[in-house]
Amino acid sequence: MKIQFLGTAAAEGFPGSFCNCKYCEEVRKLGEKYYRTRSQAIIDGKLLIDMPADTYYHFLKNNIRGDEIETVIFTHTHGDHFYHKELEMRGAGYGKDMAVEKLNLLIPANGLAKIEKLGSHTKDIMNVQIAKPFETVTFGDYEITPLPARHGYGAIDANIYLIKKGDKHFLYGHDTGYFFDEVFDYFKNNNVYLDCLTLDCCYGSLPISDTGAHMGYPNVERVYNRLRENGNIDDKTVKIINHFSHNVNPVQYVLEEESKHLDCLVSYDGMVVEI
Repeated sequence: MKIQFLGTAAAEGFPGSFCNCKYCEEVRKLGEKYYRTRSQAIIDGKLLIDMPADTYYHFLKNNIRGDEIETVIFTHTHGDHFYHKELEMRGAGYGKDMAVEKLNLLIPANGLAKIEKLGSHTKDIMNVQIAKPFETVTFGDYEITPLPARHGYGAIDANIYLIKKGDKHFLYGHDTGYFFDEVFDYFKNNNVYLDCLTLDCCYGSLPISDTGAHMGYPNVERVYNRLRENGNIDDKTVKIINHFSHNVNPVQYVLEEESKHLDCLVSYDGMVVEI
C-alpha cells in the first residue's frame, strides 16, 4: 500500500491566504518547500481521500492521473475536505477517454444533498454509497470501514477511516479529536493491528481538550498509549501526525523537533509512505 500525502494543512493552508501573522510571514520567506496545502491523501493512485479546492493543483504537482482514480472517500462535508464541484470536471464534455468509467464515492449522509445537485452528466458515472459507522464496504482491493470522528462545527456525520488491503491496515484519522470509546473498543474487540496510522495534530503544542474537534501532541500521545495498551499498535507501526494549523508554526523542522517524544513521522506535502 503506497500512501501519499498531497496536502497537510488545516482549512486556511500555510501560509494562510489572508494571514499576516508572524508564522505565515516566516514561511513566505522560507519559500514553497515549506508551504502546506489543504489536507488530502491518495493510496496507490486509485483511492483518493477527501477533495479540497486544492485537488487540481495536487494532481498537477504530483503527476496524478485523475481518470485512473477508482474511489473517493470523504471524511466530512467541511469545505476544505468536500469541494464536490470538482466532480463535475469528470462529467461529459469535461472528462474524456477516462481509464475508469464509473467512480465510486463513499460520502457522509449529510453530503448526499450536495451530490444530488450535480448534473446528471456527472451523477450517471458515479456509484454513490453512504458511509455508515462500523459498516465495512469493499471497493476493488480495499475494505473500508468508517468510524465516527469527534468533529464539530456542523459536520454532523464526520468519519475517520480504517482501510485494509491484503493483510495491511491503515488508519486515516482526520479531522477528529480524541477517539470515542466505541472506536477504541472496535479496534480492541476486532484485534485490529495497525501497520500505519496518521492522526490529526492540528493544535500541535497548543492545549485542547479531549472533547475538542482536533488534537495536539498530548491528545495524540494519549491515543497512541490507548492503542498500544489494547495491542493495536507496537514499535513496528508507522505513526504519522498531520493536518496542521498555521497557528502552531507548522514549518517542518519545527514540528519535527517539537514532536520527538512521540516517535512519529511529521507529514509534509508530497510525502510518500509504503507499508
